[in-house]
Amino acid sequence: MSPAVLASLVLGIVGAIALLWYWVFLPIFIPPQEFFGRQKRFDRAIREVIAVKSDDPTDRLPAWPPHLSTDRLAVITCAERAVIGGVQYAPQSRKISFPFGDVPVHLGTAADLVVRCLRTISLDLQQMVHHDRTAEPKRYPLGLLRSKKVDRSMDHRRVAFLFTFVRVFLPSGPVETDTTEAAAAFIPGDLVFWAVGGRDGHPGVVGIVSDRRDETGMPLVFTLVPEEGHATAHHRLDEWPILGHFELNIEALMERFLETYPGTTLEPTP
Repeated sequence: MSPAVLASLVLGIVGAIALLWYWVFLPIFIPPQEFFGRQKRFDRAIREVIAVKSDDPTDRLPAWPPHLSTDRLAVITCAERAVIGGVQYAPQSRKISFPFGDVPVHLGTAADLVVRCLRTISLDLQQMVHHDRTAEPKRYPLGLLRSKKVDRSMDHRRVAFLFTFVRVFLPSGPVETDTTEAAAAFIPGDLVFWAVGGRDGHPGVVGIVSDRRDETGMPLVFTLVPEEGHATAHHRLDEWPILGHFELNIEALMERFLETYPGTTLEPTP
């Protein structure tokens, strides 16, 4: 082997080791959220390159998702961690602190998944649902409950109550999914409510749109349904009848909430 070839081989090995070291230890040197964003962009670029060189039917699907905001990336990250962590279905009522109260992190429901993930972007639905439910009790489906009393530990954990709240304060999106173009209107991080498990016209399951879709172009969702008993990310968006689709627009939510309740003070993230 010539010296030039040997030198090139050594430099290549050293370069590969340096690149591997950088990739493995990169999360130590940058904020986790920024690293996750870079990882998502890298994964998307790889998928696009593979798609260009393949004859897969997904090549003909509309581009999706669009560029995702920091808020959306944070919510998706939270939902993915719940799936990886195997959060178990636990609908039982528990006495929890207020505000920012929560059941044990390894337990919860689909509503808990949404509440936890919105807290990663400093939005505490426990406080906001409590405030609105107290001020406008007739707005909420109290007929679904045995007790009509305000419950700071449980009201925000009810899917029907979350649906009532976001329908007032979040911008709504389309609910049609009959074409790939229609399905592409559901952006990762958006909230979706389904009729399954509900009653009297109210939803029984809520979920968060994932940044992945199947081969037909249908987005997948993060949710937690009782039958499976743990958080999942494999259900299709159109698997159950959709009752509501709401955009993850925190600025709009806060603006509408504070316009409705001027002077209201919400406790900041502890």
